[in-house]
Amino acid sequence: MQSPHLAPHLVAGLNARAKWKARDFDEAFRLAVEAAELAHDAGDDTAWWNMRYLQAECLRDQGNIEEYLAQASALNDHSLTASSPELGAKAGTMVAIGLQGLGRLAEAATMAADAAKLAATDPELLYVQVLAQRALIAALAESRLLDDAWRECLVLETLITDDVDEDTAGKGYWVIGNVAFLADRVADGGRYHDLAAERLSPSKDVDLWARFNRASAEMRLQAKLADAATLRCIERAELATDIVGGSERDHLEMSLVRAHWNYLAGDMEEALTILEPLCARSSILAKQTSAEAHFLYGRTLMATQRIDESLVAFEEAAKLFEQAALPERSAAVREHLRQSVRRRGGPHGE
Repeated sequence: MQSPHLAPHLVAGLNARAKWKARDFDEAFRLAVEAAELAHDAGDDTAWWNMRYLQAECLRDQGNIEEYLAQASALNDHSLTASSPELGAKAGTMVAIGLQGLGRLAEAATMAADAAKLAATDPELLYVQVLAQRALIAALAESRLLDDAWRECLVLETLITDDVDEDTAGKGYWVIGNVAFLADRVADGGRYHDLAAERLSPSKDVDLWARFNRASAEMRLQAKLADAATLRCIERAELATDIVGGSERDHLEMSLVRAHWNYLAGDMEEALTILEPLCARSSILAKQTSAEAHFLYGRTLMATQRIDESLVAFEEAAKLFEQAALPERSAAVREHLRQSVRRRGGPHGE
């Protein structure tokens, strides 16, 4: 029933947001398009902007990253966005997340840094600044610019005050922990992820809980921590991903974590069972994630003496890292390949 106190476009917007929260992204997107049209007709520019923003969020949550980036870029370039630090920082952060999702990491870091600076101009925009700062750290960390990422983590930590809600604080500690793990600060990584786990709740947001546990497991595996705590993270993430459904991209990212666990545990056959179909579908993943999948595939094939196939996987991994503008990771793959071949006396026994 329509509220007598709210304009039709605001009611439509509330319905769209409710569908988004219920993870019905198709319906949320459809309703957000309707709400944006109604808001435009009513001359409510702010409501129109918010519904365009929600449409982009739906695209992101469905894993449609190219469409998400196009929508975010259109919003970022809109004249209304330029008139407000809040809208500018929010749109800039969205563009940064989209760029990162497509492996355009240097551009993502620049865009997120600009968004964080814009949000910092107004103390009322603390939440928006935290969002932008997280996007900046994620892009720097994925670019393996770990000193820069850690410096930005210390900035983020100063923003996590009693004024931010537990959900925002949890996400902040999560990204700081990620960087700590990548920088071989394993004890710090565990501590920050524990702080995140205390603040994030599966009862409030199962999807977020799934993504946090998956990321935590991923970081722990990169630090070669194949222990009981890591397995608990994987199992919690798998269960939560099953509960929420998740996009195909979510499931592929989750299976990559499980394959990495199997690889470190020495169960190469099980790892290959997961990695073969995963790499065949990896084009829907971010470039850098696809590269990591092929690198793991190559190492697993090498461990099972499938040498020629492993060389192909390593070559693909190196190429994907180059496309993601990660030359150091590409060089690391090629060095790993050279050392593996040397240890085995060459691929053909030379």
